[in-house]
Amino acid sequence: MVLTSFGLKNVPSNVVLLVEEDIGDIKSVFFRKITSDALAIGKKVHYISTRSSEEDIAEELANFGIPDRQENITIIGHFSNPIALLDMCYRRTKLCTRIYGDDADPLHNIVNADVCVIDMFSSLFIHEDIEVISEAIESLIDISREADITFLLSADTGILPERAEKIIRSMVDGIIQFRTEYTGGKINRYINIPKMKGSLPLNKMIAYNVTRQGITMDMRERVG
Repeated sequence: MVLTSFGLKNVPSNVVLLVEEDIGDIKSVFFRKITSDALAIGKKVHYISTRSSEEDIAEELANFGIPDRQENITIIGHFSNPIALLDMCYRRTKLCTRIYGDDADPLHNIVNADVCVIDMFSSLFIHEDIEVISEAIESLIDISREADITFLLSADTGILPERAEKIIRSMVDGIIQFRTEYTGGKINRYINIPKMKGSLPLNKMIAYNVTRQGITMDMRERVG
């Protein structure tokens, strides 16, 4: 899987991972690859997006060889209701999709998934108190342990208050940060993993490139 290519000896399961980036779309490319890898080994995936439609996500996943109709994946697009996510956290069994006025889509049973992607998690809680955010993270951690689910939450840094970002980082099991540097007219991209359950912190950032196949490691030594 893509996580092993980062140099991690153990790929964590039943954990909550935070995927951070300065504003950009690398996180989404990473999630497409994670989804492809998970489906390839028979895992069930819930893919929740706050920005893209179900049709757009399905089309992008097709670029990774995932057929339009794949029974092991549930796609929820244009998800914008944090109350529905909190409902899942508190009930621990169900997740509302979208809510239009007084009409709600059928509930989806989240506990049947092996991997749950929430892209973008941070945008759902822009107007929520820190206490609500911390309760949501705590509930997701409990669900991950009880139902053996790996949650991947994406965040654009700076969207939430600094204290809320620090609390989230302290609570989650692992952090993957995508960083971009602009030097001399060139773009250098790096992955930093400051925290990961079951693994020692990596002693350097990992250079990577973005291709049609997703994210590939740049084996040239650029960071000591």
